[in-house]
Amino acid sequence: MNRIGIAAALTLLAAAYAEAQEAVVRLTVSGVKPAGGTVYTAVFDSADGYQKNVPLRSLTLQPASSVVEATVTLPPGEYVFSLYQDLNSNGKLDTNFIGIPREPVGISNYDGKGPPGGFDRQKVRVPSGGMSLEIRLISINP
Repeated sequence: MNRIGIAAALTLLAAAYAEAQEAVVRLTVSGVKPAGGTVYTAVFDSADGYQKNVPLRSLTLQPASSVVEATVTLPPGEYVFSLYQDLNSNGKLDTNFIGIPREPVGISNYDGKGPPGGFDRQKVRVPSGGMSLEIRLISINP
């Protein structure tokens, strides 16, 4: 086998290995207002990224019903999923003067009682076999 054939074979093996290391997260978002605007989803893989609002992955979901489903492929690890529904379609999460969201929000491991915590409090562990994750959008400031 020549060098090009060996390099191609190694590239395919590396791609197959990387694919095997990915886990599928089946995300179910409830509490969505149908036709109420895009649901923006951000997936954070570190406390620093969460604090600085620099997600590892982002998704935009167009709701047709009060429940929206999506899949996200990630390496096994710990992540925070943060979502909001952009009711007025301005491309950002609207908040009041002290930072409380005016649009429906959802965060992994958050029940809506009190302020959400940081990365360590909101993170979920994604195992190598994947998982299902349910997040409910809630209106904090009606």
